[in-house]
Amino acid sequence: MYRIAAALLLAVVSLAPALGSTAWAQSYGKAERRDPIFLRFSEMANRYWVNSETNSASHKVVAIPMPKQCAFLYADAYTRGGQSESEVQQIAVSNCNRRLAELGPLGENYGVDCRCQVVISDENYVVPRSSMPDDAYGPASIFYRDDRGNVARLNGLVRYGALIGRDRSVTFTVDNPRGEQVCTGTMTNATPGSGQFSLSCFGGKFAGRGSYESKTGAPNDHIIARGQTGRGQPVTMVIGLPAQLAANNYGSL
Repeated sequence: MYRIAAALLLAVVSLAPALGSTAWAQSYGKAERRDPIFLRFSEMANRYWVNSETNSASHKVVAIPMPKQCAFLYADAYTRGGQSESEVQQIAVSNCNRRLAELGPLGENYGVDCRCQVVISDENYVVPRSSMPDDAYGPASIFYRDDRGNVARLNGLVRYGALIGRDRSVTFTVDNPRGEQVCTGTMTNATPGSGQFSLSCFGGKFAGRGSYESKTGAPNDHIIARGQTGRGQPVTMVIGLPAQLAANNYGSL
């Protein structure tokens, strides 16, 4: 009896590597085309669900920085040749980490450690659905001049419940790295890539309004909003770039 049990255990252990990592990981349900992660990243959704070449791949993997408030970029990978599921997962995580590193440090925006991990593999969630981003998130920096003419900067992360450019009006909140809400605002689109914004911070002590436009790539998709405070001073808000990169590109008022 013991010999049979030992033989079965040995067979299971020997077979495990050949089955791929997600075959032994818990599945948290099937991914759907209309899930928030695919609505957030439309190009990824097209490759994953529509494009004939990638949609038919034997293994399809999505990796994003987690926890969910870090998910402002993604990496998707698809089988080439005889790659196994675990190999495709490793490629997705590696690509995600590379993209994240290229953008620079996130410590000025986040109070958590953002790390890339596989979230969807072969149309199955491999993390709990409750841990997935239900809204759109991204690092945010706000540059403005105070009453003395000095340039001030507020860093944190932004959260918005609809897609800017796709919905007529989108409300958003900005949290500082400690997770405290410091600003609220609205973006109203005139075209898919531009529109008007309003912003109120610190309980109404600081406010601004102006226009925004969406930037693709170079080096990450982001939103740049420029306007004036209630006292006529310039204000700039950048969504989608870590603080150092935002300051280097848009910090001069």
